[in-house]
Amino acid sequence: MQNATIGHKVVKNTVYNAAGRLWGILIAFLLTPYIINKLGVERYGVWAVVGVLTGYFGLLDFGIGTSFVKYISEFYAKKDFKKINQIASTGIAFYLLLAIFLIIGGYFILNPLLSLFKIPAGMYDEAGFVFLAGIVLFALSNPVSVLSSLQGGLQRMDISNKLYLAMSVPNVIGTIYALEKGYGLPGLMINNAIIFFFTAIISIIIAYRLLPELSISSAYFDVKMLWKLFNYGYKLQIARLSSMISSQIDKLLIGYYLSVGLITFYQLGSSVVEQAKTAVLLFLSALIPAFSELDARGDRKKLLDGYARISKYIALISIPLFSFVFISAYQLIRVWMGPGYEKAAWIIMILAPGWLVAILSGVRGVMVQAIDKPELEMQAGLVAAAVNIPLSIFFIIKFGFVGVALGTTIALSCSVLYSFLVVHNKLGIPKVKFLEATVFRPFAVSITLCLVFWLLFRTFPGVFSAENRFITFGVLLAESIFFFGSYIAVLVYVKPLDLQDRLLLQDKLPHLKKLIIKLSR
Repeated sequence: MQNATIGHKVVKNTVYNAAGRLWGILIAFLLTPYIINKLGVERYGVWAVVGVLTGYFGLLDFGIGTSFVKYISEFYAKKDFKKINQIASTGIAFYLLLAIFLIIGGYFILNPLLSLFKIPAGMYDEAGFVFLAGIVLFALSNPVSVLSSLQGGLQRMDISNKLYLAMSVPNVIGTIYALEKGYGLPGLMINNAIIFFFTAIISIIIAYRLLPELSISSAYFDVKMLWKLFNYGYKLQIARLSSMISSQIDKLLIGYYLSVGLITFYQLGSSVVEQAKTAVLLFLSALIPAFSELDARGDRKKLLDGYARISKYIALISIPLFSFVFISAYQLIRVWMGPGYEKAAWIIMILAPGWLVAILSGVRGVMVQAIDKPELEMQAGLVAAAVNIPLSIFFIIKFGFVGVALGTTIALSCSVLYSFLVVHNKLGIPKVKFLEATVFRPFAVSITLCLVFWLLFRTFPGVFSAENRFITFGVLLAESIFFFGSYIAVLVYVKPLDLQDRLLLQDKLPHLKKLIIKLSR
């Protein structure tokens, strides 16, 4: 009964995560062209740079924030409310001290940072205001995030997604108002501040209602708990640094070696891949507390079985999705942004393979966190960082704009290969058998379909490179129907699911029962 309850929680949370993510994708799809049109390519590039720099300040928490959901979930399973209060009180106290340091530090390094990335003189004041305001907001959001982690730790992602959906509406309205009134970048940041203020108040109220036993007090501050959070978190922080290097440092290199305007094209291309990546990762977001609960109960066998099965499900979804994004990159950018942004399609095609292999390792990353082995993620992160930075610099000098993305894809592939070998050796999981069971079928089918599309592109180039935006949308729609329809038809023939998959999935996804039966052996 307990395992059924865990499965129900995972499915429920995944559904809510999917709704929240799809809504976010829709907003980004509609709002991004509007924002770029109002700000211009260079100002949007500045906005992207400021976002990257602010994000790197987040590394100064030594990874403590990454440990909240894991340990809250673990202690909640044991009904140890004192430990949860220690986590919350210790985390908030640490982040309040960090906020003071971040705000003061941000003020003093503002000018050197802005001059480093070739911010145009006419935008210097705007960029300075946005950067400092971004640091203040980030510093204040950290203490609130401790209480927001209760939603994840108690496996109530439904609440967090409902809050996101509710606050997204005034956020969109405020964004449009700020840009229509001509407030530019400062207006966008002020809008973000207003949304953060109301979201923070609601999050605090939710935390106390979710856990009536919650108590924030200096009496619960515990140095040993801080060390526990740090000892777990700093290893994941290194892995997080690797991910940020892979997804963010490219923009800084483009700004430093080329121009801030080109960052917009990279941002657009990487955003398409990011949305595809996030759409798949939402299926993993509910796993950390669930896997942590299984580990707390000592049920390692079910945890490893979950790793293999969920990796198979992720492969069945992610491989065709990223293959389609790769082969349809030009049409995706043309439909989204219109003509003039074709450079972004090259970024999509270069980044998609690298992030696909990273996505396929996602369940493995969740599992090693759940079994309290974050050092394995840390080691993989070090490999990615060590390869990415020198390769990206070399390639951007040699090949220009697209070279930096090539360095990222190679680094991601090296990191995933290292992680796969180390984790499977350590846990005694057969490597070849695992790959055959999880990725072989969807990979073979997707590659075959990509080759078919390539032949069609070569045979009918005029159809697939139409200049008209609406014609391109029709072509893209036809491509997607043919690609995914063919993919499902072939899977029905090869039957990638076994009887246990069928029993598990048709119970949790009754609306897809007929399809699941057809896909099962």
